[in-house]
Amino acid sequence: MNKAAYQCQTDEALLTLIQQRDEAAFDELYRRYDRRLYAYCLAATKNRQVAEDIYQSTLMTVFQKAEQFKGGNFAGWMFTIARNNCLLSVRNQLQTTDIDDAGYALAAPERGPDKDIFFAEALNKAIAALPEEFRAAFELKYRDGFAYHEIAQRLDISMALVKVRIHRAKKMLRTSLQPYLSDEE
Repeated sequence: MNKAAYQCQTDEALLTLIQQRDEAAFDELYRRYDRRLYAYCLAATKNRQVAEDIYQSTLMTVFQKAEQFKGGNFAGWMFTIARNNCLLSVRNQLQTTDIDDAGYALAAPERGPDKDIFFAEALNKAIAALPEEFRAAFELKYRDGFAYHEIAQRLDISMALVKVRIHRAKKMLRTSLQPYLSDEE
C-alpha cells in the first residue's frame, strides 16, 4: 500500500493494520496525532521531559497493544492511555518525597556550622548503614544523579522496584535521622 492509500484510511482501519504489525500504518497514525498527543501530555504534566516520556510510552503502548482495541473511537482509546500514563506519573511524583527536603530545613543559617557538620556525619553514617540493595539505588539516584530508568538498567531490576527501594531507603533514613529532624520543630 502506498502512502496516499494509508492517508485515506480511517484511524480504526489503520489500527487493524497495526495489529498485523504494519509499521507504515503506525507512521500514518503517528503523523495524525503526534502534535496533539504531545500537547495533551505537556498540558497535563507541565514538564517537557515528563511529557516526552509519557508521549513515547503512550505511542509504544498503542503499537504493542493494538490488538486490545475492540473497536469504537481510536482517538478516545489512545488519549485514555495517555491520560492514565499522566495520572500514574503524577501519582508517582506525589508518593516520592525527597530526603533532600529535610536536608534543606536542617541547613538553615540559624543552625550554626557545627550542627550542620553533625547532621552531615549522621547522614553519611545512616546511608552507609542501609542494606546494600537500598543503599545502591539511593546513591545512584542522589549521589550520582541517575534517572530511575537508568538505575533500573544498571541494577538490572524493574523501574518500579527502583522506586520502591529508594522510597524505603528514604523512610529508613528519616527514622535514623529523626533526632536531628525533631530539633527543628
